[in-house]
Amino acid sequence: MARPLPNPDLPWPVPLAAVELIANYEGLRLQAYRCPAGILTCGWGETQGVSSKTVWTKEHADERLCESLNVLSEQVRDLCTLMPTANELGAMVSLAYNIGLGGLKKSTVLWAHNAGDRQSASRAFGLWNKAKISGVLQELAGLTARRAAEAALYLQQDEVPARMPQAVAPETRMLLSPIAQSGAAATAVGSVSVLAEVNKHVETDGPLAAKTKAVIVDTLGIPEGALVPVLLVLVGAVIVWQRYKQRIRGWA
Repeated sequence: MARPLPNPDLPWPVPLAAVELIANYEGLRLQAYRCPAGILTCGWGETQGVSSKTVWTKEHADERLCESLNVLSEQVRDLCTLMPTANELGAMVSLAYNIGLGGLKKSTVLWAHNAGDRQSASRAFGLWNKAKISGVLQELAGLTARRAAEAALYLQQDEVPARMPQAVAPETRMLLSPIAQSGAAATAVGSVSVLAEVNKHVETDGPLAAKTKAVIVDTLGIPEGALVPVLLVLVGAVIVWQRYKQRIRGWA
């Protein structure tokens, strides 16, 4: 049967991996008990405000753990002269939750971390794996395993979302759009063809007004050969206009 875990939806100040690490090694007890050191304990290893008659629900135990970790994470962060990553903070919070903030203050873990020596800091977790049993200092397998898990978490790279590009390219100029370019090309081809056709039907030695009149007077008497080019001009102009309307509305 899987062990229960704290509610992941609470506002945890450290990664869930750290929360679950703490929960797995502390265990959940909903009635007050005395830990191996003889201290009254309840929930996920909480000792504050616990009496011999204390009984909690799991929901309350989760909330108490969340409150404790929020306070402890701020205290641990204040001890760090080198800002920890989320996983580094989670690992040191787990250690402090077990050995106390005073223990962390004088630990080689904190000293090496603040010195920027991550490898030494991770190894130093293993120095806190002993406890006195019947007055004799002994290494405990449970503490050794917990310290190894904390050291691994400390070294684990935080999950970082894909980086946003530092320089974002400006929007593509409308004239560089393939659609707009095809429309402009059609217009250009049609215009050249119209001009060529017009040139066949006008005098080349008269004034500009006379040449123009020869083509457009009498209800735009466009030469028959210019019909297709004129249509190309119109189609191209429509394409460019539609593309322009799309751009000003924020489309492609």
